[in-house]
Amino acid sequence: MAATAAVLLIIVVVGLASLAPKSEPESVNRSPVADFSYEANNLTVAFNASASNDPDGNIGNYSWSFGDESEGNGVNVTHAYPANGTYEVSLTVTDNGNAKNTSKKNVTVELVIETEKKYPSAVIKIVSVDNLTVVVSGEDSKAPDSGSIVSYDWAFEGGGIATGVSATYSFAANGSYNITLTVTDNLGATNSTTISVSVASPPQPPPPPPPPHEDGPPGLLNAIEIHEEKADRNSGLQNSLGHLRMNLDKWLERHGTTP
Repeated sequence: MAATAAVLLIIVVVGLASLAPKSEPESVNRSPVADFSYEANNLTVAFNASASNDPDGNIGNYSWSFGDESEGNGVNVTHAYPANGTYEVSLTVTDNGNAKNTSKKNVTVELVIETEKKYPSAVIKIVSVDNLTVVVSGEDSKAPDSGSIVSYDWAFEGGGIATGVSATYSFAANGSYNITLTVTDNLGATNSTTISVSVASPPQPPPPPPPPHEDGPPGLLNAIEIHEEKADRNSGLQNSLGHLRMNLDKWLERHGTTP
């Protein structure tokens, strides 16, 4: 009986132990994901690790190795390389549970030296100005480094255009006008220059003098004719000519004859 009682006591103790609450298992920390992008400008590269993430926490550290024995920290970092080449860059991220993850990429950098762009020179030569018409030439224009000018484009103030080494244009009225020449060389570079030119129509001749009176005293008519011939060379005769014509008009009025 004593043995049976002992067995029953063991069973009861074991059963009670199986009914006791069990402690929950510790959660497993998941590793973060390391990812980055970059943008190169000559030898300087801007790195961005904002694409990295931690599925069950947060990232506490971003550690960089730039492949040239240099290191850095941070989500966004900029690094200048010493020379052209391809460098293996690694990013290691560490989360709040001390789990780590690393991502690597090859980054190529190259120093680009921009050469100074050269432009042709545009030169306008006025060949002739005749009344309202002007003839211009761009033959003195030059392209750099033994290049060549492949096109000449002219613009005349007022709306006129032309092409070619030389151009002829007639303006509508007297005045000063701008002329612009744009040249393009064999490499596609362009340059322009502008000059001003004055044009004018020739002065109109003065109107002919009125015909002499056919009626009147011969002596008075002869005096008027002589004064008219000499008045343009002697300003002092102008007043005398005026008086003679007044006398002729009065004579014609008295005698009823219309000049």
